[in-house]
Amino acid sequence: MSNKITVPITDAVADTLFITLYMRHLETQRKGGIINDPQASRLVESIDYDFDKYTVFKKTQIGTSIRIRHFDREISRFVRENDNPVIVSLGAGLDTRFDRIYAGKGVFYELDLPEVISFRQQLLPQHESNPHMAISMFDTQWISEISNRHPNAQFAILAEGVFMYFEEAQIKPLIKAIAEGFDKGELHFDACSSLGVKNTHRHETVKLTKAKFLWAFDQDDILSTWNSKLHYVDTSYFMNQERLRWGLTGFFFSMIPCVRSMFRMVHYKIIPR
Repeated sequence: MSNKITVPITDAVADTLFITLYMRHLETQRKGGIINDPQASRLVESIDYDFDKYTVFKKTQIGTSIRIRHFDREISRFVRENDNPVIVSLGAGLDTRFDRIYAGKGVFYELDLPEVISFRQQLLPQHESNPHMAISMFDTQWISEISNRHPNAQFAILAEGVFMYFEEAQIKPLIKAIAEGFDKGELHFDACSSLGVKNTHRHETVKLTKAKFLWAFDQDDILSTWNSKLHYVDTSYFMNQERLRWGLTGFFFSMIPCVRSMFRMVHYKIIPR
């Protein structure tokens, strides 16, 4: 009899967490990989799930690894630069950033749907500096709850592989609530352009799920018009990194602006009025 844990997740977007998890595992197994996440490999071995369907998709492996490295570096920087850092990962899934970068400083919240957090707790028990929150990110009471728990903190809100699966009508009030609810901090997320949304059915791994890209994010500084506390900082492009891994096709794609910007990572600061 298998001792592997059965997957109880029914939400289509939540199910995409297994793509990210498996890509972390594959990259960890690669010599000289972009990231090293042995915890991901342990999790893959512990879960009863058909990961093999994602094995051959090298572009997703490269892109996922670049994204993880980027956000690892950004959050590590944020922790170093601030006295009382609090990090909130929205749609955290089976993220193991805490294990990769925690060095005794900061509080790392993992926030996701109740069914995901229940599953997570079977595999990744809470730590006093790595608490779980079983709540939808759209139920914004989590904002006041966390800000009240940490009245003198600096906050980094991270949405990794999350926002593009929802309509702007859902994302816009959430981001405005985040800006209003946290006095000082940063917002990090990865975004998908209109071209990316139109081509969801061609994405090599997402097309194998029931999820779709919905939020077309085409203007990197647009959030500054949503709330005056949001100040655009910069954008990082997947296709500009690890060009040897992307190969010749990736090099040519990186030269075409509309293709290069299909998927990117965006950084904002939350500044008090």
